[in-house]
Amino acid sequence: MRRVGYDIRPALFNYAGIGRYVRELAVALTKLEEGPFLEMFAPSWRAGRKIPEGLQADRHQIHRGFLPGRIMDKIHHLPGMDAGRFPAKVDLFHWTDYAWPRVRTAATIMTLHDAGFAVDPNFHGWKTSSLLDRVRRMLARADLVIVPSDPCQKDAELLGVEPEKVRVIPHGVSPRFQLPNEPSIEENSFLLSVGTLEPRKNYARTLKAMETAWKNGVEEDWIIIGGRGGESRDFLDRCSASPWSSKIRIVPQADDEELRRMYQHTTALIHSSLHEGFGLPVLEAMACGTAVVVGDGTAAAWVAGEAGLRVDPHEVDSIAEGIERITSEHWWRNHASAVLRLRSREFTWEATAKATAKAYDEAVERYLGG
Repeated sequence: MRRVGYDIRPALFNYAGIGRYVRELAVALTKLEEGPFLEMFAPSWRAGRKIPEGLQADRHQIHRGFLPGRIMDKIHHLPGMDAGRFPAKVDLFHWTDYAWPRVRTAATIMTLHDAGFAVDPNFHGWKTSSLLDRVRRMLARADLVIVPSDPCQKDAELLGVEPEKVRVIPHGVSPRFQLPNEPSIEENSFLLSVGTLEPRKNYARTLKAMETAWKNGVEEDWIIIGGRGGESRDFLDRCSASPWSSKIRIVPQADDEELRRMYQHTTALIHSSLHEGFGLPVLEAMACGTAVVVGDGTAAAWVAGEAGLRVDPHEVDSIAEGIERITSEHWWRNHASAVLRLRSREFTWEATAKATAKAYDEAVERYLGG
């Protein structure tokens, strides 16, 4: 059985985005009949959330430790003490996030979630240059690179990854988002956006589009589920100053059950992001039978397929027109929702795990020169 070092840390501290990917993939990998044994890399100075539920007990081991990342990094520079051997000896190490323990004595595989920081420096501000350098170095060291969508292959190319090293492995969607609809939890109808408050999510333009749509008679409120990210203060100030501020509600976080109920009862998901590697909120909304508005040319549009209502994410008027159409054309919205729900069934975490396990084998073969 292949022993894989698996960086589970993102799943200990964050349920959204990368944290969700790391958590769901880990659970699915431990359930594969002939999958790997996961030596879970989880050192942390501060306590993270509880270990993900659903992990098969005999297919993983947690290596928590209590040393901060800086100390672990120094240890991994010592001979024979890299993350391929400490805290566990592994055949391969999976770098799942943008913090990479040093590995010299095992094969490596890296998940590139996106390269928004390379596409537009404004997405990550002053951190862009150092992040770009670090990502390029790690991509060069990795034996294989996983990207979650066809559009994300372009991100890998932009960062100089050889095409033969890239494997497209889409994310899945949990069956919990496919449960029957529950009674409505909102007195007023609403539109929903899910994602961290950061520039690439395009909330500033979406706010202007919402204001236009409200002026033109759209009745739905706008609820955003997302924690604060880069430059969120300016956006929050704009929301407070908006003449429509009473129709805007920001929810910092929501657990899976709350998120599912919101997806099920929103009129539509508005996801006019400028850049994505995949777009998990779009897929989760699709599984709930919810119509979606997505930025044309993005990975989120790739996930939604032909039934997603595509808008130009750079044009406020285009986003506003999409909002007005999705709220007013009930027959079209219902038809699109049904098609989107069917498409969502093409994405499962089991399929993601199987493809990832195969990539593990390929990476080890490349490392050994096979």
